[in-house]
Amino acid sequence: MTRPAGRQALSEAVRPKKTHWVLWAVVLAVAVALRFWQISGQILIDDEWHAVHKLMMSGYKDIFLSLGHADYSIPLTLLFRWLADSVGLTVWKMRFLPLLAGVLAVPLLPRLLGRWLDGRERLLFAALLAVSPLLIHFSRYVRPYSPVILLGFAAVILLWHWWHGGGHWRAVLFSLFTIMAAWLHPLSALFPGAALVWFFAAGLLGWRNRGQIAPLVRLWLLAVVTVGLSCALLLPPILADSASLAVKSGMGRIEWSTVAQGWELIFGTAGNFMGVFMLLPVVAGAVVLWRRDRLFLLYWLWMTAFAVAVIALLAPEWLQNALVLVRYAVIAQPFFLALAALGVLALIRSVRLAVARGLLAAGLVTALFFAGPLPGMYGELNQFTNGLRYQFDYDFVRSPFHPLYNPLPVPEPYEDMKEAPGHWQIIETGWHFEINMTPISEYQRFHQLPIKIGMISGLCTDERLEGHQPDGWTWGELNPDSGLDIALKNFVFLTDVLAEPPAGNRFVVFHRRPFYDWSRTLPDVQPCIDAFRDRFGEPWRSTDDLVVFRILGAG
Repeated sequence: MTRPAGRQALSEAVRPKKTHWVLWAVVLAVAVALRFWQISGQILIDDEWHAVHKLMMSGYKDIFLSLGHADYSIPLTLLFRWLADSVGLTVWKMRFLPLLAGVLAVPLLPRLLGRWLDGRERLLFAALLAVSPLLIHFSRYVRPYSPVILLGFAAVILLWHWWHGGGHWRAVLFSLFTIMAAWLHPLSALFPGAALVWFFAAGLLGWRNRGQIAPLVRLWLLAVVTVGLSCALLLPPILADSASLAVKSGMGRIEWSTVAQGWELIFGTAGNFMGVFMLLPVVAGAVVLWRRDRLFLLYWLWMTAFAVAVIALLAPEWLQNALVLVRYAVIAQPFFLALAALGVLALIRSVRLAVARGLLAAGLVTALFFAGPLPGMYGELNQFTNGLRYQFDYDFVRSPFHPLYNPLPVPEPYEDMKEAPGHWQIIETGWHFEINMTPISEYQRFHQLPIKIGMISGLCTDERLEGHQPDGWTWGELNPDSGLDIALKNFVFLTDVLAEPPAGNRFVVFHRRPFYDWSRTLPDVQPCIDAFRDRFGEPWRSTDDLVVFRILGAG
C-alpha cells in the first residue's frame, strides 16, 4: 500500500527533528557525566580552601569587608558561613552552584547565540562546551568561575539585544547578572563594562548622525544603576582592605608562553598539534560571523581585548601563568568555542552527505577529548583532579609541577599497602592543602586506593608552628572548636577514628617530615602516633618519614 504523499513528507520532516533532539540528549548526557565523574571522591585542594579558612576565622562583617591575601569569593564565603551556622556545610552544598552553572551552560549558552548560529552550529557548540576540560574543571571547582561564565556571558548578550531590540526585562537581567558576577569575581565586570563603553560609543554616534539622544540617556541610566549597585558591594571591602589589592598587583606579566598555553587551555589540548589545528576553524568561524554580523564579532573582540589590556595593566600575581589569565578573562572562552563550531561546519560544508558531515564534526569533538587531559585525569582513580598539578598546564610533562613529582620514589609502605588483600582505604595525616607541597596525589596514582584526609585538630596540634592560627588549628585543618557545623566528605577527625570502630579496613599514615624543602612545617604528629599506639598497638610499618597503622574493619 502506498503511503500518502502528505504523510510521507511529514515523516521525513519529523525524523531529522527527532534525530536533532536525540543528539542534544547525548550531548547533555556527556556533559553531565564528565562533570560528575568521580565527583563524590574529590578532595578539597589548593584555592578551594580559601573560603573554608576565612569562614572559620571570621564573622559575616569581616567576610564582607575583606578581600583576603588568599582570594576568596565574598558572596560564596558568606553563603558557606550561613550554611555552617544553620543547616550545616557539606562538600555537596559547596559544589552545588558551580555544578549547576556548569551543566546549565551547555544548553543555555548556545541558546543565547541563537540569533547568530543555526541549529547544527548550536549543537556542535554545545558539544564543545560539554567536553571542554576547562569548563568541566570550573564546574567541579569550589570557586566562582563557573557561575561567572554563565552570568557574564548572558549579561553581555542581553545588553546587545536590549540595545537593538528593547525590552525592559533585558535591561533588568543585564544589571542583575552583571552585579552578581562582579560580586562573585570583581574582574568579571571588565566584560560588561567594556560592553557599556561599546554602546556608549554607538549612542554618541547615533546622537551625532541622527540626533537621537533617547537611547543614550536610557543607556546612561542603566549604567548608573548597574555601576552604582556594583560599587555598593565592591567598594566597602576594597576600601577596608586595600592592602590586599596592593600586595597582589604589579606582580605578574603576560608573556608569549602565557598566550600560547592559554590558547591550549581554552580548547583543552595538551601540548600537541590539536592546539595549532584549532586556529583554522576559529579563523574560518570568524570569517563566517563577519559575513553574518560583523559588528557582533567586533563587539566580542573589543570586550576581550579591553579585558586582557586592563588585566595586563593591573599585573596581578602569577599572571604569567596561562591558567590565571584564562580564569580572569574566562567569559570570552565560550565565544572562541562558538567560533570553532561555526568554522568547522563551514569547512565541511562541501561534503554532500549530511551523515558524513555529522561524523566529521563528531570526530573533531572526539579528537579534542583524546588529545586533551581528560583521559589521563579520569582514566584511573584520582581524587585530586581540581589540583593545580592537573589544571596548570594540560601538558603534564611541560608543567612546572612535573619536576616536583618526577622522579618520585614511592615509600616502601605504599607498595605494601597496594598489595594488601581485600578492600582498603588510606587516611593521610599530616598533609598540606597546597598540592605542590604534598605528593600524596602522586602516591594515589601508584596505589589506586581511596583516600581520606585525617584531621589532627584536637589530638596533636601545636600552635607554635608556622601556619597555625592563635586558637591552635592550622591551614588545611577543620577547626573542631569553631562552633560551626562543617562536615566535609573525605575528611575525618583522628579522634573519631580512635573512638569508633571503622566500617572498613583502613591504613592510617602519619607523615613526620615535610615532603619538600619549600613545604610548610608539618605539625608534630608524635602525640597522635602515641594515641594510636595505645589504642591499636604497634604500627604496621614505620620509617624515618612515616608511620602506618593497619586497622581492620568491624565487619
